[in-house]
Amino acid sequence: MISIIIPVHNRLEYTRQCLACLAVQTYRNFQIIVVDDGSTDGTDIMINQEFPDVVVLRGDGNLWWTEATNWGIRYAQQHQNKQDANFILTLNDDTRVEPDYLQTMIDAYREHKPCLVGSVSVNSENPEKLEYAGSEFELYTAGGRHLAEDYNYSYKELVSRKTYVESGSLPGRGTLIPLDTFDHIGLYDSKRFMHYMSDIEFSVRAHKAGYKLIVNVPSLVYEYTEATGIQVERKITLKEFIKGFTSIKSPTNLRVRYNFAIAHSKTKVIYFCCDVGRICAGFLLRKIKLMKPL
Repeated sequence: MISIIIPVHNRLEYTRQCLACLAVQTYRNFQIIVVDDGSTDGTDIMINQEFPDVVVLRGDGNLWWTEATNWGIRYAQQHQNKQDANFILTLNDDTRVEPDYLQTMIDAYREHKPCLVGSVSVNSENPEKLEYAGSEFELYTAGGRHLAEDYNYSYKELVSRKTYVESGSLPGRGTLIPLDTFDHIGLYDSKRFMHYMSDIEFSVRAHKAGYKLIVNVPSLVYEYTEATGIQVERKITLKEFIKGFTSIKSPTNLRVRYNFAIAHSKTKVIYFCCDVGRICAGFLLRKIKLMKPL
């Protein structure tokens, strides 16, 4: 049984589209758990009317991604048949998938187990544009990179060269996790990583515990990039960039980055300083590039 956990908040149309994709999956041994964290746009009513088999857990607006996901995991732990092979699939509502998506994820797990299986993501508006295909990750000087650049950010090129990619971390946007993994290493850390980086931190923890991190090329997620939080790689102002250091919705939140450095880095504060330096340098380089005449 796959328990698909989808945290949502006031994005009714994205949620509807995501659930519609899941309703037509060829692999049928799954349940959907939507954690509606205080939506006021009628999301819960829509789900009850259009997708009555979906389990809806209601929060008060203070769960954010991490604790909302933990709510779903706890529900699955309490309700899944212990005799079955059980999994958690974390998924965001601003995504859509093909009808064979769940089957490709299960097939990849069977081939590579014990492992966590991540998804390739492409831009929903331009499906040829590869957004994510794994990452390199090192824990000394905050080095690393997105492996999509190895394939020129082209999904066609990735498909022509690979069936899977081994990664240093995995995002929560389409990751299949054996349920007993949470018994071994615990849930997502909602105290230190309320919204961003809890998925990365969890996957790094799993990797340290001996699980391979696999990005399965046939498991494709179409990502609505404009629907995410503060995006440091788009054109943002200096004021927006600085705001990102303290915003819960920002992947560059300094407290979150510091917590990750202390929890997992070999060099602790040195890693954190290198990480912040890399973020600032990236912002400046993008600004300089925009200033260059065509």
